[in-house]
Amino acid sequence: MTSLVRRLLLSELGAFSIAVALALAFALLVVVAGCNYGSVPPGGGDDQGGGGEGDSGDGGGGGGDGAGGGRYHPEGFADPAAHGPELVAQRQDCRTCHGEDLTGGSGPSCDGCHDPDQPKAWRTDCTFCHGGSDNQTGAPPRNLDGSGGGGSFPAHTAHVTDGMAAAADCIQCHVKATDVLSPGHVFDDTPGTAEVDLGAGISPQAAYDGATCTSVYCHGTGRGDDGQVAASAPAPGCTGCHAGMGSDQAALDAMSGAHRLHVSSDGVTCADCHAGVTGDGASIADRTLHVNGARDVAFAAPGFTMSASDRTCSGTCHGVDHAGLPWVASGARFHPAGYAAPAAHGPDMELQRMDCRSCHGSDLTGGSGPSCDSCHTAQWRTTCTYCHGGGQNQSGAPPRDLGSSVATVSQSFVAHTRHVSQGVARASDCNQCHTRPSDVMSAAHAFDATPAAAEVRLGGGLSPAGTYDGAGTCTNLYCHGNGRGDNGTYTDGSASLGCGGCHAGRQSGSSAWSAMSGDHRKHLGEGMSCQDCHSTVTADGNSIRDVSLHIDGRRQVAFSVGNFTYDPATRRCSGSCHGENHGGDTW
Repeated sequence: MTSLVRRLLLSELGAFSIAVALALAFALLVVVAGCNYGSVPPGGGDDQGGGGEGDSGDGGGGGGDGAGGGRYHPEGFADPAAHGPELVAQRQDCRTCHGEDLTGGSGPSCDGCHDPDQPKAWRTDCTFCHGGSDNQTGAPPRNLDGSGGGGSFPAHTAHVTDGMAAAADCIQCHVKATDVLSPGHVFDDTPGTAEVDLGAGISPQAAYDGATCTSVYCHGTGRGDDGQVAASAPAPGCTGCHAGMGSDQAALDAMSGAHRLHVSSDGVTCADCHAGVTGDGASIADRTLHVNGARDVAFAAPGFTMSASDRTCSGTCHGVDHAGLPWVASGARFHPAGYAAPAAHGPDMELQRMDCRSCHGSDLTGGSGPSCDSCHTAQWRTTCTYCHGGGQNQSGAPPRDLGSSVATVSQSFVAHTRHVSQGVARASDCNQCHTRPSDVMSAAHAFDATPAAAEVRLGGGLSPAGTYDGAGTCTNLYCHGNGRGDNGTYTDGSASLGCGGCHAGRQSGSSAWSAMSGDHRKHLGEGMSCQDCHSTVTADGNSIRDVSLHIDGRRQVAFSVGNFTYDPATRRCSGSCHGENHGGDTW
């Protein structure tokens, strides 16, 4: 009896032990699937296993032998201060385990830990990974390595908050990312570096060497890209960039027209002629009108005017009657020395910092200033590459861009050249994405209400329903769709697409084939190839034989076997193909 009881007790205890073990195993799996754990990636070895002493069952962090289910990262790696710097410095490529889009792979999705209530919000929140220490702008501090302080550019906060000018957007100094996975952002070939790219801002000619910005408009005199400032320099006052009311004669001489005469002799203040910008000549009244790429002239004296066409002033100001007095004396220079160089006056015209028509005539054939035709080469008005484009080809598509930058990465749309060059389709004309001008004076071209913007208008092309978000992503496209409507989406900077990138291809599989029209899935599943029914487009199902027939707005049906026909009206096939007789079979 005692023996029987002992056996029964042991049996009960064994069952209990098994239950406890299963519960612990389940709890362990839950923890492993959480933020701290992930299976060891392929090839993980002693130097990658992470963890501490002991085996994988004692919480030591997974064996260095790379056993599946062990801890890959060390204890506490879920702490932002631990894994954040690893990501931004690219010490490891998180995509290896967490998936190409970070939604999960052999490791969990990043969305699950970052904000369970709004799992994808972190991807577009600049302050989630950097910034937010001084403010919520996204500009450091905090730095890429998670530390505080000004980092390599102490004036970040000063630039992105209101000061003597309105707060600057990131795009003034960087290619602005829209998402953590934006091209050239986190995962690029310059790990741990926040690249400075001034090409899309108000100073497109500028350069930054890691310590000093040169050839900048924003810290210049206002007469061109002539400014220079060190990253560590203190915040400038009024005379830090251009002359002010207390400046000496030499500084006043560097300003345009009759500045020196008015400021030094007649007791005129900045507020008398720039009343919208300053009320006292010593402070800024409206930041949006200062360092904004335009000369803002507004007079304090009632009834006083300046003619934009000939730069003459009329009315009474500072006790003097101006009866058409010129701002620039006859024979005097309006623009600074060297302004005739294309790199000097080109950006001013293209970015509309000044309206050239004021002096050079409404059609640029001359006014108080000379005709633009007298200096420019013949046909400059109708040659796209004269003002932009021509850097990589003669299509007129950037690079070169509106600010004369030739760096491809500076473009707001880096795939310009690929679109205007022949590839898997014929080269696109400008009218696929823009209203194509015929002349420099065409409406909504050089002189319009949106200075420095090359407007995207897809209505005249193959994708009239398409939209562009201004940050590199096109949606509702035919040209990057599956051929069955305006259903394509593509983000600039993504990898070039193969046959299966827009529509299903030979290797795509049954599920993808099902999204295609008619009996595509059936035929491809039976071993047929694209060229059997689209022989004029492709000869092998993997390459394009006639680019004019691909992405052309039509379905090109041409059979590789003779005496086989297709009636598009009834969608019926007739003839013999792939060993079958089609007696008017419906597609």
